[in-house]
Amino acid sequence: MKKRILISLTVIALLIGADYLFIPNIVNLKTSANISATRTGLHRSLLDKDNVAKWWPGKVSNDSFYFNDLVYTINNSTITVLPVEIANKNTLLTSSLFLIEISKEAVMVEWVSAMVTSYNPFKRLQAYYKAKKIEADMSAIINKMKSFYDVSENIYGFNIKKELVMDSILIQTSDSCKGIPNNQFIYGLIDKLREYAASQSVKQTGYPMLNIFTNDSINFVVKVALPLNHYIPSTANILQKRMLGMGNILVTEVKGGNAIGSRAFEQIKIYADDYQRLAPAIPFYSLITDRIKEPDSTKWVTKIYFPVM
Repeated sequence: MKKRILISLTVIALLIGADYLFIPNIVNLKTSANISATRTGLHRSLLDKDNVAKWWPGKVSNDSFYFNDLVYTINNSTITVLPVEIANKNTLLTSSLFLIEISKEAVMVEWVSAMVTSYNPFKRLQAYYKAKKIEADMSAIINKMKSFYDVSENIYGFNIKKELVMDSILIQTSDSCKGIPNNQFIYGLIDKLREYAASQSVKQTGYPMLNIFTNDSINFVVKVALPLNHYIPSTANILQKRMLGMGNILVTEVKGGNAIGSRAFEQIKIYADDYQRLAPAIPFYSLITDRIKEPDSTKWVTKIYFPVM
């Protein structure tokens, strides 16, 4: 009997010793993932709670993010690190989400935290297993983050593609007006270009191009252009232009009226800024749908082109 008790005590002592030998006083938690995005765009999206709610793997309620039995709170800070609080009634951890720029188009997201264990051997073991469970949850969350933000459309709201400019011959004209130009005003300018192209026996090779600019939201400058298959001479009001081939251009396509077109236009500008691209020429709308023939704006298809270098 004494021998059995001695053996049991020895085993317990060894287990307790192993606790202290293999389980540190502080358990470090760490997980990471590489995401195909800019640091600026990713940082902005992570601070947008509505955007985070689209990919969060658990429950979202009243701006609180739940996963398993913990609540995660993302706080604002610098572009390089976001503090994240992890809590429930028995746990309160501070953690940091580091956004490390690998290149202009890739970010390593590293999420780190630490949990203090205990000098009580049983609580020490319990704290260790809790820490490892939280680390596994952090890994699951960051993997969901990666799969969502690897798709740039989930950051910018539109499918923005990078393409090469094809060598194009254009004719262009412009005019100004008070207030936002309507379709009659825009297509009046386009028709002048079409009539001049027809008079010179050249063919239109693409859709009408449109750029609208204002400094004061009162006076608007409207520029329209037509791509052609051959050069024709300029006139007093119609200029010959050329888009140099093989340059870079950002492109997105939308369906709907002016409001969605304006949103897409702003997002493609933000995309260019995030990727530190400069515009060597003016961006423009390509009017796929003839808006005079189709008055229902929900059916309008428009492409947005944003030259970059």
